[in-house]
Amino acid sequence: MERNRDMKTRIILFITILLSVLSSCKDADELQNVIYFTGTENSPVLKMSIEEPTDLGVSVRASSITENDINITVSVNESLIEKYNKENGTNYKALAADVYSLSSTDLQIKAGKFVSEPVKLSIKTLDSFTDEDIYCVPIEIKNVQGGDFPVLEASRVMYLVINRTIITKAADLSGNYFKVDFDNKDLGKGDLSAVDALTMEARIYVDRFQTSSPYISTIIGLEENFLLRIGDVTIDNSQLQLAGGGYPVTSVNRLSANVWTHIAVTYDGSMIRLYINGELESYVEAPRGPINLTGLDADRKFYIGQTPLYGRYLYGKISEARVWTRALTKEEIQNGICAVSPASEGLLAYWKFNSAKSETELNIIPDLTGNGYHAKGVRNVSWVEGVRCP
Repeated sequence: MERNRDMKTRIILFITILLSVLSSCKDADELQNVIYFTGTENSPVLKMSIEEPTDLGVSVRASSITENDINITVSVNESLIEKYNKENGTNYKALAADVYSLSSTDLQIKAGKFVSEPVKLSIKTLDSFTDEDIYCVPIEIKNVQGGDFPVLEASRVMYLVINRTIITKAADLSGNYFKVDFDNKDLGKGDLSAVDALTMEARIYVDRFQTSSPYISTIIGLEENFLLRIGDVTIDNSQLQLAGGGYPVTSVNRLSANVWTHIAVTYDGSMIRLYINGELESYVEAPRGPINLTGLDADRKFYIGQTPLYGRYLYGKISEARVWTRALTKEEIQNGICAVSPASEGLLAYWKFNSAKSETELNIIPDLTGNGYHAKGVRNVSWVEGVRCP
């Protein structure tokens, strides 16, 4: 009797588990039957850089093969850009109506298929594109008819994020370096001996890393105060590091030679964060107090490409460098890798290393902000042509 009762209990338990599993599978199947934009499985944002007028294909997909024709209506909804910017800390711009066109707003997934034929989004001209702006075309699924495939809400809107590829010159740092007079109180922002928040950025190309002790390649900043550099005796000669001020931060990943790389460091008064190509690498709590951009003494001033006190040259090239009196967010760093507006909030100095200040000042890179913090080279600049970003 006891044995029969145990067997009956096991059968009931087995049936209960089986029904639970079947129910879960049914729920999973129902969740999988959805419609979404092709390419938005992991993110609704699709980014691209273009150099000329371009046609882009836009299609929708079903998560499984359909039994009936499914008709989908889409439309461009520029009103979503402002909402997206507020939620994500971006500053995307709408494209003017005459710059682009959508070949159709109607798509169809035919029975027995799972993807529609694409419609064509045409970027007809780049004349109104600026280097510093990034543009967005939000395309929204408005209506679905036929079949039992609801819209996957996370992919109801596809944000096509478009910028123009910048082709420019860059400065060769091999044998050259630049000084910036942040100690000149008659310029721009006056006294910069106690800056509460700071961001430094540079886009560099390393030809080779230092191979002799202390294995340091200087990028930008102030020696023994707030300096972005590569390598040291205690780290690899290709690791990025923020040094000085008592709170060093070192990247987890190594930099690569012979490739353009954007690096950045931010300080918000309590935390130092290090970025490579817009991705957070390392951080440290750093209640160090204000930063003195004017330098600690005559030798430890603000330099780009070396430190006069020790040398430690950067053998490579530079196309872009900026200093801000606020800590940029990750999104701001990512969106500004190639260019920003010289009028951006908190932008203290901005150097695009693509031209000299004048024909008689061939060693000076102008500060585009108008604050007057020009970068003065130890010698006239040698240029590298055909640099692309991104």
